[in-house]
Amino acid sequence: MKYWSFLCGALIASFTASGQDAVLSGKITDSKSGETLVGVNVVHGPGQGTATDVNGNYRVELPAGSYKLAISFVGYATREEQITLGAGEHRKLDLALDPATAELDMVVVTAGKFEQRVGEVSQSLSVLRPEVVQNKNVTNVSEVLGQVPGVVIIDEDPQIRAGSGFSYGAGSRVMVLVDDLPILSGDIGRVSWSVIPTENLEQVEVIKGASSVLYGSAALSGVINVRTAYPRAEPTTRVNAFIGAYDAPKRKEAKWWTGRGPLIDGINVFHSQQYGPLDLVLGANIVQDDGYIGPEAVGKDVAHKDDLKYQEPAGYDRRARANVGVRWRNRKVKGLNYGVNANAIRASNTSVFIWDDIDSNLYVPENGTVTRTEGVQYYVDPFINYVSAQNTKHSLRMRYYDQDFDNSGNQSNASHFIYGEYQIQQKADLLGETVLTGGIVGQRTRSVAALYSGNPDGNEVNTATNTAAYLQVDKKFFREKLAISAGVRYERFKVNQDEQSTPVFRAGATYRVLKGTFLRASYGQGFRFPTIGERYITTNVGSLKIYPNPDLDPEESWNVEAGVKQGFKLGGITGYLDLVGYQQKFHNYIEFTFNQWETPTIQNLLGLGFRSVNTGDARVRGIEAELAGKGTIGPIGLTFLMGYTYSRPISTTPDQEYNYVEAPNVSFDHATYANSSSDTTNYILKFRVEHLFRSDIQADWKRWSAGFSVRYNSHVRNVDNIFILLDKEPNPSTSLHTGISEWMQTHRSGDTIVDARLGVKVGKHNKVSFIVNNLLDLEYAIRPLTVEAPRMFQLQWSTHI
Repeated sequence: MKYWSFLCGALIASFTASGQDAVLSGKITDSKSGETLVGVNVVHGPGQGTATDVNGNYRVELPAGSYKLAISFVGYATREEQITLGAGEHRKLDLALDPATAELDMVVVTAGKFEQRVGEVSQSLSVLRPEVVQNKNVTNVSEVLGQVPGVVIIDEDPQIRAGSGFSYGAGSRVMVLVDDLPILSGDIGRVSWSVIPTENLEQVEVIKGASSVLYGSAALSGVINVRTAYPRAEPTTRVNAFIGAYDAPKRKEAKWWTGRGPLIDGINVFHSQQYGPLDLVLGANIVQDDGYIGPEAVGKDVAHKDDLKYQEPAGYDRRARANVGVRWRNRKVKGLNYGVNANAIRASNTSVFIWDDIDSNLYVPENGTVTRTEGVQYYVDPFINYVSAQNTKHSLRMRYYDQDFDNSGNQSNASHFIYGEYQIQQKADLLGETVLTGGIVGQRTRSVAALYSGNPDGNEVNTATNTAAYLQVDKKFFREKLAISAGVRYERFKVNQDEQSTPVFRAGATYRVLKGTFLRASYGQGFRFPTIGERYITTNVGSLKIYPNPDLDPEESWNVEAGVKQGFKLGGITGYLDLVGYQQKFHNYIEFTFNQWETPTIQNLLGLGFRSVNTGDARVRGIEAELAGKGTIGPIGLTFLMGYTYSRPISTTPDQEYNYVEAPNVSFDHATYANSSSDTTNYILKFRVEHLFRSDIQADWKRWSAGFSVRYNSHVRNVDNIFILLDKEPNPSTSLHTGISEWMQTHRSGDTIVDARLGVKVGKHNKVSFIVNNLLDLEYAIRPLTVEAPRMFQLQWSTHI
């Protein structure tokens, strides 16, 4: 009897043990600093896993068996661990993550709205590390975006692979985000770069190609996502101060000042810290830039030559900004966090439209073409995130963005923008790892501006509403060698009483041929509804008028690309080489075009001016090569990013008459690409840069660091022909002599701009750097009619505690 009792008890115990789950737990830390990492993904199967808590700890219950763990976190190399767990076992596994030294190991979020390694992304994507911003002493994100292959900034407007040209700041085809939320103004679709907190960058991710499915209308040619950092276990404090001066132009006759050159100086501070479950981020920035552009030319306004605008420089930028971020990680509800980020800036600055001439007044603006602005902007971003026990992610994010600009020339405007997005994401095992992402979006803008009173009612109040829903599926096959992504978005637009809606679709795939070799292809549709500004702007810039176009139609596009990304390791250097070919086609393409738009009189300069119009169809084809890497050569640390881009943007309907209603008694022909272009060779679009080369290399040795940047831009070949005609016009009352005819003839080979820097660490926490921008003091213009800065020297001191 005792024997049978013992046997039954043993059997019951064995069955009980076999049914018990194992418990795996541990802590994730930084391998270099030892600090704990919060929010690290610990995945043990397709769509299954957990994330580390406020103390960097994780815990997961698993049935007995073998598992392959994947541990990933933004900015760190993904780590994989093979483990076998017994029934009822309690295993403690502490792990340390290495910072991402191999570029293919970098984790990005923008491409699919979830964490992916760079090599797995099916679109072209470049990543700017925060060190580049710090080393170059960048106070404005647009200054460093010019280092990204395929990107050029024209009059503060981002252009990716020649997808857009000159638009007077209206209607960006590139969506710009801060922490996944749009930062484009609601009324005109323009980004104010100075509002972005450069002192707190995690990284900048740039997607090239149509991304409208996840990011909406403005993402016709790509996305720029500036991602800020949250605190880690150790508090961080940084202070950066600098002073600099502009050097005289290479041609001394172009120097408009006497004595020392105009100065630039500033300071920014940053602090982040965890207080138990509370994350706190504080930042501030002050910049005073006298600018390199001189006072306006008096021109014909001799009677008012003593006015202040003819005495003070016209290129200044003075601003002060402060930001705060708080996040609370709820201790009672696992996976729940919520908080708010806020940012505010006050600025006084100018924008210049046209230079006076290309000789002694190259750095002096044409009379009446300077806009002076006193502005206040702020945004507030409340958010709630929750990750359930089933690893379902819920996210609710909002942004209220307020802009109020007091501009000269009756161009003042105010914009009130509110944005909300709810997103749900589920990682699941559906015949392999699958990520389902869905969301709904709503946004509304109320604009109050005489500047935009060109609507049919002549009303200075305009509204724009946008609602959308999207769904994307990302799935891996064949032991995770093949990754496929597909998504759809339905979007509805309403500007005042005009309403339209449309669906857009995208698909892409990446195949890992070898461990470090990835083939990819993608297709994406885009749809962009005209902004309030593009339709209803009515203003003057000097003697030139900018006309409204209430009948402007939306533009559509599709984009396709194929490429290969090859990872490599040469000695102590790891990185990747990316090669890609691409094509984007546009329908109802919107261009900012100069022509005769109203009945001519002497008072309105014969009815000549700019207007946004639908110009027919266009196509951009090109190739791009990008090389990125990081590592060591002996005792020297090395980081580099470089690339070459060739784009051929052409009009495919050069003789099609532009879509607008012609005014009576105009003498100019109805506008087409052919009759409004200065150079129709190969039908290249206006204000496009076809060849780009970008390079930034940083070397570190002991206490010393050195770096240099190289940017090559081929010259713009085609501009609005009216600028050439007005430049040659002999009648002073109807001419605009800028020298652009000669400039276009003598500037045909391109410009190479070189920046250099040298730094040394002083003690444990301080660094002093000497920075020279435009080392060769090149006289150049990306957009003809506005000149870029001459050589500038800066002395920078920074401390990091």
